Amino acid sequence: MPSPADWGADTHPHWGFNADPRYLGHYHDAARGHRDFIAYIDDGLESYLRGYLFWLEQRREPHVGEPLPHL
Repeated sequence: MPSPADWGADTHPHWGFNADPRYLGHYHDAARGHRDFIAYIDDGLESYLRGYLFWLEQRREPHVGEPLPHL
């Protein structure tokens, strides 16, 4: 199993420069998308879910400063 450092598009033995160069851009896009998704999970998903829980309970958007439910 590759180490986390090997998940970069250029370093994985089956991707990047070791594979067909026609797909190099796709691997870079996939790696960038993966990093963006992880960043969203780390710093955005909680607030989205709290807002969604509020909407499910109240059937409206929260007002500015209104407390949101805890997860």
